[in-house]
Parts: sequence; structure tokens; C-alpha cells
Amino acid sequence: MMKYLLTSLWTLVFTITLLGFSVGTQADLVVLQYHHIANDSPAVTSISPDGFAKHMALLEQENMTVVDLNDAVRTVLAGEKLPERAVAITFDDAYLSIYENAWPLLKERQWPFTVFVNTQAVDEGHTVAMSWDQLRELDRHGVRIANHSVGHPYLLEPPQGMDNNDWLTQQIGQAEQRIKSEIGHSPRLFAYPYGEYNLAIAEWLKDNNYIAFGQQSGAIGSTSHAQILPRYPASGVYAGIDTLRTKLHSLALPVPAEQVLNPILQENNPPVLSLSFNRDDITPNLVQCYASGEGEVAVRRQEKNQLLSLTVQAQNAITAGRSRYNCTAPSRSQPGRFYWYSQLWINMAVANR
Repeated sequence: MMKYLLTSLWTLVFTITLLGFSVGTQADLVVLQYHHIANDSPAVTSISPDGFAKHMALLEQENMTVVDLNDAVRTVLAGEKLPERAVAITFDDAYLSIYENAWPLLKERQWPFTVFVNTQAVDEGHTVAMSWDQLRELDRHGVRIANHSVGHPYLLEPPQGMDNNDWLTQQIGQAEQRIKSEIGHSPRLFAYPYGEYNLAIAEWLKDNNYIAFGQQSGAIGSTSHAQILPRYPASGVYAGIDTLRTKLHSLALPVPAEQVLNPILQENNPPVLSLSFNRDDITPNLVQCYASGEGEVAVRRQEKNQLLSLTVQAQNAITAGRSRYNCTAPSRSQPGRFYWYSQLWINMAVANR
């Protein structure tokens, strides 16, 4: 009898292990980033109302589970499981077109989303921005109203004579106070203006208990840096349905948070990206990396036990204001899904980035 029970127990454990492996053992989250939902706004940060409707239809077709950003990201960073195919929807800048053209589609589906607000535009009543009354209305329906700074500046460039702490307190701390004053609460989530950050700003945000999001692409996993979290831009040239479908099913390349590099270009240009991570679910020679404007670049690989180390460098110097290296690899256990990691580079010599 005891032998039978032990055999049955081991069978159950083995079955559960297989089932867990088949649906993926990572707690990954895909976050989409939008700005304008309009036909008459700057193309680079816009998607038409019809295009946005097609994106929402795609989420349904792909059986995505739309989750609340605040709850989901804290779950992921704690290493806990999310629903399969979890995706969060975010909007930067609190544009009126979000209220007029995106919210009706999301409200109809009862899908949560987050609006990152640069508070000065709302306070000054800019015609393209929502009002505090409209933002409060969204909040009453469960929408997260979060921090996108006061004036949407280049945070990397504090005014002359102002130290970094005072600058960030003015732009981030004061915006947080305005949101709490007008909305009554805040999830303490922050989105970098223009997606720009450096490690000093990330450390300030950590010290002040913020979770922060950039605009570099990739999924969020348990090892992601909590103050440099990726989102997939889904407007302008990134609005295509086919590429969005691939991104929706992406996984976080398990790069430890401490390996995130400062994106500010120094004397070495093109810069070198070095990564090391567990390769359990990855075939090393299938890892591919790409540089903005250059396409696929050479990857040097080194394997030691279960650790895969990559070294990536573009051939040409970065002259654009912002650029990226993206690395992807197909999952062995989940066919059709790709691990994804993006490193931002910022060229401070370019004034208008």
C-alpha cells in the first residue's frame, strides 16, 4: 500500500512539473505604451482610432489577459505568477484623445489601463490634455492615474545651478503631490519623459519608493530592474499588427537587474553591451541582436555551465539622439515565443532628441 502511495505521489509531482513547464515557469508581463489616439496628431507618437481598435481586437484574438499595471508589475517583481498572456495598457501625457477615443473601447471591455500624467499641462488647461475632472472620472472607473513629471522635461538636463536631488524632487515629487491632491491617491508609478533615464535617476526613484518605466522594448520578468522597466511602444512605426502580435507573446530575457547599463554614451561609441544569464530555455546560437538603424549585429557567445554570456557591439557609431540594442532568442519550451531584451543608448550631444 505504501509503495503504491509513494508511486502515485511521484506520478502526481511529475505531472504537475510537466504541466507547469508546459505553460511556462516565468511570471512575465508585456506592457504596451501609447500617446495620442487620433488622426491629426504627430505621426511618430500617434495611432489612429481605427488602428487602436484593431490593436484591441488583436488582444482578444490572441486571448490576452489585460491586467492592472500596478498589481501586475508588483506580482512579477515578487516572482509570483500572472495569468497566461498577461498584458497591461498604458498611455503617456494624458491627451484628450485618450479620453475621447481609447476609453470607450476599454470601458466597453472593462479592461484596466494606466494614464501617466505630466501635471503642468493639465493644470494649465492645455487644449490637447484631459482636465482633472476627466481624470477623476477615469479614476472612479478604476483607471490608474500615475506620474509622468510636472513639465515633461529632459530629466537628464537639470537647470544650471540646480542639483539632481532638487531637480527630481521638483519634477517628480511635486507631480506626485499634485496627483494625490487632485485624485486622492497615487500608485507611485513613474514613466520617464521621452523614455530617458540614467542610473542616478533610477537610484533616486528607488530611494523614494517608485517603480519606473522607460520606452525600451521587452517583457518584464522577476529579474527586471524595478526602476528601468520596459514597455513596447505601439504607435507610429511600431503600430503594425504583425510585429505587435510577436511582442504580445514575448518573454523577459532573464538578465539580472544589476547588469543594466547606464545608457549615456561615453567615449566608446559604438558602445559594448555585455550580458550574462541562465540559458536553460535558450539555444545559445539562436540568440540574435540588432542595433537601431543597422540591423543584425555580430554576437560573441561564451557558455559556462548553465550561464550564457553575450557581447554585442554595433559596427557604426551612434549619431542619433536615442538608439537601442535589442536581443531576442526563441524559447525551447514554448514554441512561437521569444525572449526579448533592450538596452537604451542616449547621445547627449544631440540637443533635440
